Amino acid sequence: MNILKLRILMLIDKFHKATDVAEALQVKQPTVSFHMKSLEKEMGVSLFSLQQGRIMLTEAGKKLLPYAKQIISLEQEARQAVDELTEESQGQLHLSAESISGTYLLPTLMAKFAQRYPDCRIQLEIQSPDAIKQLLKQGEIDFAFLDDRDSLPEYTVAEPVASDQVGVIRSASALAPASISEEFDGPDMLDKHTWVKYSGSSVVDQYSSLVKPHLEINSWEAVKQVVSGGEALAFFPASGVDNNENAVPSVEWLPYPEADNKRSHYQINIVYQQDTHMNLTQQAFLDFIRREGLEIKS
Repeated sequence: MNILKLRILMLIDKFHKATDVAEALQVKQPTVSFHMKSLEKEMGVSLFSLQQGRIMLTEAGKKLLPYAKQIISLEQEARQAVDELTEESQGQLHLSAESISGTYLLPTLMAKFAQRYPDCRIQLEIQSPDAIKQLLKQGEIDFAFLDDRDSLPEYTVAEPVASDQVGVIRSASALAPASISEEFDGPDMLDKHTWVKYSGSSVVDQYSSLVKPHLEINSWEAVKQVVSGGEALAFFPASGVDNNENAVPSVEWLPYPEADNKRSHYQINIVYQQDTHMNLTQQAFLDFIRREGLEIKS
């Protein structure tokens, strides 16, 4: 028994003519007759009778009618529920980013995208690179933002969207030489300063490992607060420092002379699964990122 046969039963009760039913369903009249006979054969009983040129339901047909209406109503509810779910998923974006891009680059970009697509609901999770890769592998996020020093899961595509640089921050009010290079004559000089370290996993780790930090914090902004209020220093991404003089906390970012041939510059990539069909919202976001990029003020 299929929905079309039950729908024909309902329409026969309404119109009493196969031609009118065919017109309502936009099918040919022989198709209606075929399904009427098929339903009777399936049920093993006569459901229709011809009376004075009108097709009427038999007693068996009348017994079946309320069940047919209930089944069709449930089918319509099911379709509506699925359609609503599809529309909801079309208007959602699930993003995940490592700590630097998630804290300093994406929020402004997300706000700008939301202004252009006000019906879109965007969710951003800041996770460790390993956690992000797992989410990406499982298909639980639409896009990930990772730096180019992270190895990527198989069957993913990475597109560079921004570049950043690791340097050193110090209090903007500190009486210090004009550049870090004037003060740091060599790696042994690192021990002569008080250092604050971001304790999470990030591209800054390779520099933070050069020092013995006096304080470790899992918040970039808290690291900045400590540095701005005293004599401490910290390795820090350029994207996390606002050049506005009225910015709080007040710190300044300075390039650090590369040690052990380590690169201070790195790229941030948008990463997504390869050969995945994107809905309209996902494609719009990807096109937006490609067009706008992630601006870093340094």
